[in-house]
Amino acid sequence: MNSKIILAGILLVGLLLRTLFIGSSPPSLYGDELTITLDAYSLLKTGHDQLGNFLPLTFPMGAGRPAGYVYFSIPFIAIFGPTALGVRFLSILSGIGIITLLYLIGRKLFSQRIGLIAALITAISPWEISLSRGGFEAHFALFLVLLGMYLFLKAKEKPIFYLFSAFSFGLALHTYPTYKITLPLFLLVLAWFTNIKKNLPSLSKKYFFSGVAVLVILAITSFSQTFIGGSETRFLSINVFSQDKLKSDIEEKINLERTITSLPKSLIKYFHNKPVEYVKILGENYLQNYSADFLFIHGDRNPRHNMATIGEFYFAEAILILIGFISLWQKQKRTLIFLMIWIILAPIPTAIIGDPHALRSAFMLPPLIFLSALGLITILEMKNKLPVTALTVVFVIQFAFFLQKLYFLAPIEYKNFWSFNAKQASYMALENRQKYDAIFLSDKIDNIEFAYPVYTKVEPSEVISQNKINTLIGMNRFKKYGNVYIGNIVESEIKNFTKQVGGKILIIKENTESNITTQEI
Repeated sequence: MNSKIILAGILLVGLLLRTLFIGSSPPSLYGDELTITLDAYSLLKTGHDQLGNFLPLTFPMGAGRPAGYVYFSIPFIAIFGPTALGVRFLSILSGIGIITLLYLIGRKLFSQRIGLIAALITAISPWEISLSRGGFEAHFALFLVLLGMYLFLKAKEKPIFYLFSAFSFGLALHTYPTYKITLPLFLLVLAWFTNIKKNLPSLSKKYFFSGVAVLVILAITSFSQTFIGGSETRFLSINVFSQDKLKSDIEEKINLERTITSLPKSLIKYFHNKPVEYVKILGENYLQNYSADFLFIHGDRNPRHNMATIGEFYFAEAILILIGFISLWQKQKRTLIFLMIWIILAPIPTAIIGDPHALRSAFMLPPLIFLSALGLITILEMKNKLPVTALTVVFVIQFAFFLQKLYFLAPIEYKNFWSFNAKQASYMALENRQKYDAIFLSDKIDNIEFAYPVYTKVEPSEVISQNKINTLIGMNRFKKYGNVYIGNIVESEIKNFTKQVGGKILIIKENTESNITTQEI
């Protein structure tokens, strides 16, 4: 069968798995998707973000979010509106793009057959499907890096692709911050793997160095946002060196060990100190990314990144990856070294922050898929068909359980991970706006301040206005959209501020069981 027809079929399967029930699984938009939607919608309508900043490169409402995903989402927000499909469509397309790119890269590194198998594995990958179904910046960034890599490999035939490759790599730096750490290192490895110094003809040098210049300019603007735009706000607050509890635990441990050790006093400080403890923590965090628990059993245990809460790969792929490693060691050692260094580099940013993370460690996905594809080819070429049959049975069973949980169980079981109450409360307020003189939404409802203007399609100019100057009722500050107020509702003060508003009032809040409740006054 023609490889193009096979690839088209694989892409169709991939698209179906990524779009089926996309409006209900995930059941609603979580915080990052909401702020991306508000910023993209605001840029579309006004040219400013939701805080009123003109065409920013960093978005404060996203805790220093880089610009890439927001700007590239604008066309889809324009088509589908500020909706789940609008903010997730770029991620869905990234998934289809990644399937295609792993076929193209696999064909270049190995063979067309391996490229097709890599594409098929990617199309049905739990990790890749989960990334495609949410508005995740990390997913779009992964697509950009793989696109840059393919164009870099293609530039050997058409040197002008060095320019496009550099542009794609540079955009990745403006999309997800972990690539500020891994991409420079990966590019050095890629240059070594392609033997760029030896294989760069004189006629190609102008394109290559022009590409370098483009990448440097984009890198400088990206890194400058760290100091100017606060693009690393979130990273600075969550990395292992800034966690107060961890600092306290380390200090207690060191003090205890220094007290009870029988080492000579002159040696104690060399064995019991903060650098030693942080090295242990970083090492443990790093190695967890290669654990069976993360890769094949439970994944990163966050139902937002991993809705089915299974391993990032299927059980059967544990065998395939091992066989692929052995096969490549026997045939293409240089390619194996390249893939292994790629796998080694990918989790470095995750280790600095904490436990394995399906978004921050997503750069591990492509090389492991290539090894899995090589393993599958090796098994398919065996005369004994028993291993193929056994692996197929294991895969089909797990695939069925994955799909049922992804589409039918997870949207209900894990709805609170997606700020579902905020969606529910927003629609409740929308339905009752004509029945009450004022409606108060408690900001204790997770992400309600972003959810209400998204779900009710509030004009961006109103959002900017309320973000700049809140409405004051007594001592309470609210964001006011028509007769709907969003803010802190203190039980003891309800009567006071509702008297100042007057009329028939509805209060929407959460109870202790995290259910939405209403109160009429």
